[in-house]
Amino acid sequence: MQSMSDATEENGNPRIPTLTTLDTFQHDTINNSHDRSDTLAPPPSNLETVMDPPETRPRDMMPDFRNLGKNNHGLQTELGTSNAQDIMQALALAQRKPLPSSSSSHTALKRSSTMASHKSTASTEEDQQLTQQRIPDWYRVGWTAFSAKPNPGGPLPFLATEKTKPEDDDMMFDGLWQLDWWRQTGVIFVIGTGSWLLAYLGGGPVSFIVLCLFLASYYYMSSKRFQLHVRDDINRELAKLHLENGPEPAEWLNSFLHNFWLIFEPVLSAYVIENIDTYLVDYLPGFLDSVRLTTFTLGTKPFRVDSVTTLSSDADTVCMDWIVRFEPNDTTGMSKKQLEEQISPRVELSIRLGKGFMGAAIPVLVENMSFQGHMRVKLQFISKFPHVKMVEACFMDKPYFDYVLKPLGGDTFGFDVNNIPGLQSFVRDQAHAILGPMMYYPNVFSFDLEKFFSGELDITQANGVLALTVYTVSTVNGRDIPGGHPNLYLRFYLDKAQELGRTSAIDQSSHPNWNETHFLLLNNLDSKLTLELRNKSGNALKDHRVARGHFELAELAEEENFTLDGLDIDLLRKGKRITTLQFEARYLPVSKSKTLDDGTIEPAVESNSGVLRFTVHECRNLRSNKVNPYASIKINGVEKVKSPVFKRTANPKFERSGEVVVLDRTEVYLRVDIIDSADFADDTILGSWSSYLVPIMEHQAKNDYWWDLTLGNATSGRIKLSVQWKPVVMTSLIHGPTGPAVYRKPIGVVRLSLWEARDLRNVEGVTGGKSDPYVRVMSGSQVRARTQVIDNNLYPEWGEFHYIPVHSMREDLTLEVVDWNAKSKDKLLGSTILHMKDLVNELSGPKKDDQNKWYEQREKIDKWTVLQSPNKKSTKGELRYTAEFYPTVALPVPDDDENEENDKTIENQPHDTNDNNDEHELNTAGSSPTPTLSTPKTVGFPQDSNGMTDLHGFPLKLTPDGLLDLCGYNTGVLKIRIHEVQLSKSVHAYCAVMVDSLYSQFKTSAIQGKNLVFNEASDAFIKEADFSRLAIEIKHVDSDEKSDEKYGYWATSVIDLIRRIQHKARLDSMNNNTSTKEDDNGEDENDQGEWFDILEAQGGPGKIRLSFGYTPLLNYELNPDESLENQGNLTVTLLGANKLMAVDKSGTSDPYVVFTINGERVQKSPVVKKNINPTWKDVQFTVPILSRVTASFRIEVFDWNQFQGDAPLGSGGVSIRNEYVESFVAREVRIPLDGVAGVSGFVRVRFLWQPQLLTTRKTHTSMLTTMRTMTYGGKSPTSSGSNAFGLGKSPSLSSQLSTSHMPPLPPSRVTPLSSNSTPRKENSIDSQVINQQHQQQHQHQQQQQQQQQQQQSHMTHSRNISKSSQQSHNSNVDSIHTRSLATPTISNHGTVTVHIIGARGLPGVDKNGTSDPFIQVRLHHHNLYKTKTIKKTLDPEWNETFQFELTKPEDTIVEYHVKDHNRFSSSVEIGTFEQDFGTFVELYSQKSVDQWVSLKPSGQLHLKLNFVPH
Repeated sequence: MQSMSDATEENGNPRIPTLTTLDTFQHDTINNSHDRSDTLAPPPSNLETVMDPPETRPRDMMPDFRNLGKNNHGLQTELGTSNAQDIMQALALAQRKPLPSSSSSHTALKRSSTMASHKSTASTEEDQQLTQQRIPDWYRVGWTAFSAKPNPGGPLPFLATEKTKPEDDDMMFDGLWQLDWWRQTGVIFVIGTGSWLLAYLGGGPVSFIVLCLFLASYYYMSSKRFQLHVRDDINRELAKLHLENGPEPAEWLNSFLHNFWLIFEPVLSAYVIENIDTYLVDYLPGFLDSVRLTTFTLGTKPFRVDSVTTLSSDADTVCMDWIVRFEPNDTTGMSKKQLEEQISPRVELSIRLGKGFMGAAIPVLVENMSFQGHMRVKLQFISKFPHVKMVEACFMDKPYFDYVLKPLGGDTFGFDVNNIPGLQSFVRDQAHAILGPMMYYPNVFSFDLEKFFSGELDITQANGVLALTVYTVSTVNGRDIPGGHPNLYLRFYLDKAQELGRTSAIDQSSHPNWNETHFLLLNNLDSKLTLELRNKSGNALKDHRVARGHFELAELAEEENFTLDGLDIDLLRKGKRITTLQFEARYLPVSKSKTLDDGTIEPAVESNSGVLRFTVHECRNLRSNKVNPYASIKINGVEKVKSPVFKRTANPKFERSGEVVVLDRTEVYLRVDIIDSADFADDTILGSWSSYLVPIMEHQAKNDYWWDLTLGNATSGRIKLSVQWKPVVMTSLIHGPTGPAVYRKPIGVVRLSLWEARDLRNVEGVTGGKSDPYVRVMSGSQVRARTQVIDNNLYPEWGEFHYIPVHSMREDLTLEVVDWNAKSKDKLLGSTILHMKDLVNELSGPKKDDQNKWYEQREKIDKWTVLQSPNKKSTKGELRYTAEFYPTVALPVPDDDENEENDKTIENQPHDTNDNNDEHELNTAGSSPTPTLSTPKTVGFPQDSNGMTDLHGFPLKLTPDGLLDLCGYNTGVLKIRIHEVQLSKSVHAYCAVMVDSLYSQFKTSAIQGKNLVFNEASDAFIKEADFSRLAIEIKHVDSDEKSDEKYGYWATSVIDLIRRIQHKARLDSMNNNTSTKEDDNGEDENDQGEWFDILEAQGGPGKIRLSFGYTPLLNYELNPDESLENQGNLTVTLLGANKLMAVDKSGTSDPYVVFTINGERVQKSPVVKKNINPTWKDVQFTVPILSRVTASFRIEVFDWNQFQGDAPLGSGGVSIRNEYVESFVAREVRIPLDGVAGVSGFVRVRFLWQPQLLTTRKTHTSMLTTMRTMTYGGKSPTSSGSNAFGLGKSPSLSSQLSTSHMPPLPPSRVTPLSSNSTPRKENSIDSQVINQQHQQQHQHQQQQQQQQQQQQSHMTHSRNISKSSQQSHNSNVDSIHTRSLATPTISNHGTVTVHIIGARGLPGVDKNGTSDPFIQVRLHHHNLYKTKTIKKTLDPEWNETFQFELTKPEDTIVEYHVKDHNRFSSSVEIGTFEQDFGTFVELYSQKSVDQWVSLKPSGQLHLKLNFVPH
């Protein structure tokens, strides 16, 4: 190749001598020893072949730190954006383009010495591999091959250096021979035996003389060897004593330094002079125009090591104390010639003040530097290159230093400013203050030499790229944001090193959504990635840290394809969780060649994507020496690197590098502008150069990395620029990212049994109380389940069962024990983590990279676990829980061949005429989107003798047309996607999803405006589809579980949703709907959801757009005590009694009945005088039942006596778990009496069981008195919620959709709720169905509904529905009405008489522990009635009555406010209850209701209501 000097001479440019760099020297040395085809070579020096030997300056001997810490803003792409979607599209286009020639990717690059060192390290490692191949394993190399003692620096990578295990015989003889006694004895035996043989064989004098010579020689060698060993041992012990008793002189080292310093000092000074400008421009103060180092020398006298003291250390470390001096001006003991040749240290700077022509240069002189200090140096050795891993150094005492500083006047008129009183001591103290925290004992300065030579300290020398896709964080509380104004961004760094990148800042959002992909260069996966959330302020130095989290990169190495999707990590501050970050991580290794086992080299995989490193080295022959040039490097028009300004030079040496992640190298365009910086005018371009990346890679080696700068059409100088290309295969980024908007299909459900806790932390000890604990189950930032609160207890017992869907093996659940507070934020008492890998086992098909995966329970977990404190530094308390895993249905993923065969089968199937009619109805009805779920066909299903099975081997329930029968699975996971909400007024709100619970299982992010576009999906476990209810609340951003305020809600029954999903799937299957595109999670990409009316929307009407899916749960049987039908309200009507025992003298009795549930009296009937066959009218009461399975129901009949005690007439009981009590069906039961001598007869009662989810809150009273019905509606879900979860009249999904464009539903295949009960059997207790005629009528009406294809909910209906929905609702018959005793047409207008009987379990608010309760009744914000005040009681009895006219029941909500009376202050409210007459069906049908209702927050109120219709 023609040298660069020839090229410059042809262009007429003069030869400019320059220093060649260490890069070239090291590179040449490496290439001479071992040629590496996969490593890019740095550019050769342009003057190596031209300079004459006498003129050649020495090569640089110092590493280049120039590029350390230059990636503070992370890597960017050539797109100039971090948008994840744009990056995916660019990569997809690049994959379809052809690859350039492979030779262009192996071009040379001028790199820093750090990179060369990394290269040298890599070469050394390869040399070791080759050495390992050349040295057989049976060779014995090194002392470790002969000793069992391990190598302190670690084992070497070949077996020849390891000691092999000898055979038993060899071990025995070798051990014997190594003993000196045995060896000497053996020699004597051999000599004696030899002498005898010599005499026996008749040897002559010659033989005798030879034997004597042998014996003399052996004796001489043995004694000589013994003397040497003894001398060595003595010298070693003496040297050891000398080292222990005092320091050791190092004159040999000083002699070496004296001679070496004269050679090395000019090299070091030349390096400093040549490169110091590159560093000075980075730290130049603003008031200085330029700083130029014109003179630099450290003199002819080197530093001295006065003494070295070796300290005790480990086998792989050496620790020494050094006394070091640098006193170049000390002339003591020097000869006259040495004094004449002495050169003192001298540093001279030319500092220019001012700008432009107004500036002036001032010389600054520093000389006579001296230094003395006591240092401790510690070296840790390793086996591999560079054989020293860690160097640690510190000053044991404060070092002494001195200097002469002459800022003005130079040598002639210079004045040493240190003569100013106090200045020198001030400077010295400042230096000690700066160096003290760094390296004054006990602080130690550590430097990892191994990482330095391997390139790990230079982040640009990476072996791969970490693609980090950041989506969002959960809403950050305003109190946790410093300054209160959210302007959040995220930054990344490894361990405690420099920042590697950051996201953009999202202003005015406490829930930022970035959706950005950032690329970070990595050398390995051994580090810890820190993700720090910060709040941006006007001053970057004052940005505040909000929280941070850590992610171990080693987890990527354990994953297939180095990919982790859907990661959620908690961001903490002082141990407290502030928010949760959602992101994805992919490690993309640099493509490199591989050496196969047979010795062949597999070339690196080429790719159009990769990492580009470009370096602008220097410029030559610019316009004049008075220009102030700087370089601007742009990629695709976006500036990536801008160098500092170099003052007054035509030959600037920039040495500035930059890195970008290139998605498509064929589209990368590079442009470099050399610009003259003017102080009082616009900057002007001195020259430009530009080219596409591929031609640069092809021609840079040919051009020796020199390119012509042009200005207009003329050449204006030359620039030296090089690029390095590292191909990286990024195909995994094309199919990701997914993000939180994409729903992940559940792999199963975890059943958590939360039993109890003990020895919890008491956070209310200051107030004299105890913690009020409850447990919440966290999945990321979402609360997926929570228990009830146990008041004032550090040893609580819950005994609750909760089901949490999980979606991957990495979705660990956090169990947090929390203290409940009424008016402040709940406090975390402790937490523990349930790892899915400990509970779940992942299985896959037999094929390689098989996509068929399913999950099974590893083992049941039942344990006590220690609770970590909030700061994670201590433990306090324990929690006992049980965890079980139940998998969801796992359908096989068909291959491409199966898909093609399936498509052909579908095309060949004839369509039924009815299907065509349905399709015609669908088209005429409109094209409104519907909620869908993928239900695959039977094609490709595994089969056994019982039919189709899933991957677990469980049989599948299929419909006749081959779809998965969703309605046949009563248990599963319901997916809910909330697309958007439209309200009439602007709000700042989020949506809360609740399924059979008062507490939300999912919350969306908070959005502000009228049109709230969420597009977020989650799911919830469906315990029993026939009874489950779904509710979605729109709540204010600051509202939590304790707040009742909301902007509206929507609710429906789950069975309606499942039937809807099944019907939509059937239509898609029959019509061969090709527009339905499903992802891996079974989601239809084209499903835009369905609009529904929001109930009780504030400010006007509102709508919500939703879509749904359903994944069945297999092989699961629900325990009866966990069934939703197990809880509810039991309405008991006392009808009469027959053949009672006569105890009065008149031959009759005066009977009355006492009802007892679970040992507590709940009702007493009136007395019927003188009748053994009494009949009661209007004796009815309703009582909540927590567990129907375990409840005990008993009656006791007494004879009333006025002056004597009441006499028992008998008692009896009945189980309410069997067929005597059936949901929604009134049954008459005869209960025989016993327990008293001569007892006879029975009591007739009527049971009506209404399943309803209940929640309890334990206080100091009994559980029954603190019962709360799970309600939904009116003002709050905790006060009147019968609409969503109870038995009110909330709109079912079918009633809302009856006017939509959805096609009519097929006849229901779901069994009515009544059929779920146990079949009726004969028993000693006679039971009969009271309303068989009404049941027959109900069946007839149900058949009519099926013919009309109108879906009707088994649960409740709401009063607030749209007009169209109301018309549809009125045209149908309510399923609950058909099960009641009243006629289907019930009047709800009339006169209501309310009897306020009493209350119980009220809280005591006075000092004596009691209250003075009275009741204030309000209707439409007006006082309707007020009772008298009962003094000092918690169980008052009023027995007061009032009436009101009921004209608009749908708008009538009567509020009962129980208050404590105070004479000198306002009354205090101690309980409330809201009675919604729009849903009070029982009152209109029965005309009289006697009930205990629950007050909020505690207590119960006894009411009796009578209704007279108009």
